[in-house]
Amino acid sequence: MKRLIQTQRGLSTVVATALMLSAVAVLGTTLVLWSNSNLNRYETSLATTSSTNTNRINEFLVIENVWFCKTSCHNQGINKPGINITLVNYGNIGLNVTQIKLNGSKYVYTYTNVAILPSQEYFFTNKTNYPWHSGSAQNITVTTGRGSIFTAQMTANRTAQ
Repeated sequence: MKRLIQTQRGLSTVVATALMLSAVAVLGTTLVLWSNSNLNRYETSLATTSSTNTNRINEFLVIENVWFCKTSCHNQGINKPGINITLVNYGNIGLNVTQIKLNGSKYVYTYTNVAILPSQEYFFTNKTNYPWHSGSAQNITVTTGRGSIFTAQMTANRTAQ
C-alpha cells in the first residue's frame, strides 16, 4: 500500500508543477503584451500632446495697425462706424485664426479656415456696424486653432476718420 500512495504523489507533483509553470508562462506573457500595448498608447498620446504644446509655444501672432473708422470703413459705401485690424504671424509655424472677439463676447467673428503663414499678415475688416467710442478702450481677442489666445487693448483717438 505504501508504494501505491508514493507513486500517486509523485505523479501529482509533476502534473501540478507543469500546470503551475504553464499558468505562470501564460499570465506572464499576457501581462507583458498588455503592458506593451498600454505603453505604446501612452507614448503616442504623450508625443501628440508634446507636439501640440510645442507648436502652441511657437505661435507668435501680433495684433497691429488697428484703424477705427467713423464712415466708409468697409470700402463698400456703408457709412457706419467700424474697425480694421492687421494680424501678423511672427512665429516660425503657420497658424489658423478661428475667432476674433471685439470687447468681450458681444461682437464675435468665427472663422473656419483663416491660415496665416510665417511672416505673413491677415487684414480683418468687420462687415457689420461696430459702434466704438472715441477715448474708450477696445479689447481685441484672437483665438487660434491650437487654442492660443492673443489679446490687445486699443483706444481710438478723437481724430479717427
